[in-house]
Parts: sequence; C-alpha cells; structure tokens
Amino acid sequence: MSHRSLHEPDFRALRRSHLFSDMEDGQFMEIMSHAAPVEIASGQLLFGQGDPVDAFYWVGEGLVRLFRSSPQGDEKVIELIGPGRFFAEAALFMGGRFPVNAAAQTNSRLVAIDGATFKAWLAQDASRCFRLLAGMSARLHKLVNEIDSLTLMKGTDRLLQYLLDHSDPDDNGQVVVELEAPKQVIASRIGVKPETLSRLLHKLSDLGYVEVKDNRILIKDEDKLREGGLD
Repeated sequence: MSHRSLHEPDFRALRRSHLFSDMEDGQFMEIMSHAAPVEIASGQLLFGQGDPVDAFYWVGEGLVRLFRSSPQGDEKVIELIGPGRFFAEAALFMGGRFPVNAAAQTNSRLVAIDGATFKAWLAQDASRCFRLLAGMSARLHKLVNEIDSLTLMKGTDRLLQYLLDHSDPDDNGQVVVELEAPKQVIASRIGVKPETLSRLLHKLSDLGYVEVKDNRILIKDEDKLREGGLD
C-alpha cells in the first residue's frame, strides 16, 4: 500500500515521530508502504484483549481508550491516547497478543503499521532496537510514575494532579482543562467512582478554585490546587 493512501499531514508527522525520525528516507518509505489508514467511529472496538497483534497504531485525529474489563463487566481505563501518539507497539514483543482492549472514544483517524514489517526492519540493525527500547523505557517510566500516583495518592490528590497535568492557557490567557472524555471515563482513569469525581469537582467549585462548565474546567486558583489537602 502506498503512503499516498495516508493523509499527507499524517505522513509528515509520522516522519518526525520518535520512532521514525532517525530512519533513512528509504527505510521510512519501506515501513510506510505497509501502513494503512484506519477510521473508527466513536464507541467502535479496534481490538480486544487477547487478540493476536498484527499491527501497532498512531493517532492522527480523535481519541482512543485503552481499557480492561473485569468478569463482572466493570471497565478500568488504562490510558487515553490522543493525536500524535503511538499505542500497542510494545504488544508486538509481549507474547503477540494485546493485553488490553482498545476502542474509539471519539470518531478517530488512525494509521496502522504492519507489525511483521516493523520487526523485520528492527532485526536488520541492533542499534534500531536500542533506539526503540529508549523510547519504550521512557514511556514505561511515565506509566510507573502514574501507577505510583494512583496507589499512593488520595482520590482528591489524583484529581488535582490530573487537572494540573492537563491544564493549558486559552486565547484569553485563562488556565483551562478541556476534558478529553466523559467524566465517567476520567473517573476511571484516575481511579475514583464517577460520583466521587462529581463531588470533588463540586467541592473545588464551592471553594472558588475552579469553575466547571460542561467539559471545560476553568482553573481560578492554581496555587490552591497545587497545595492540595482538601480531604
């Protein structure tokens, strides 16, 4: 499949990505010749836990939810993957089966990169494997830190950290958080119940620290959020 089947901005962004930026042009084109665009609608399952791994993915547009399901049907959100990020690349080297489910949180445009081709490219040069390991190690370190936060922090502190990590100034210079998913998904992501999240946001609003408008949270007192200690 030619790279011309991909959106040209996606093709250029992939060329600059941490996995591919060190490649020679010919090597990159070889990988891209085995890449395919994938469009999935909101709520659509991309792959299920235990499915064989035949590709890994890059998000061009939208949001993908990685999650696990309990035998009782409860869902635990592991990560939300937004534009410009890869996912499932590590699964290629972990027994060949996906350890989580992946579904579109919103209508999403992805690029699927053939796993067998990518592994064959890595096998040609050990230095490529080391570069890949460096990128994966950095991501693993980030995830371990997040696990520490989930297990050692109180629910309120996890929410405060989430708000601070996802806040950005808007065009008016106000610090805001645009919730990337429904509140019940955010609650699962930070390890609290949806009703607990609603209660904590209401408390922060009453204290004047934030102002909540649908999926947009205006941070009115960032210093107070950093101080924490609301429990």
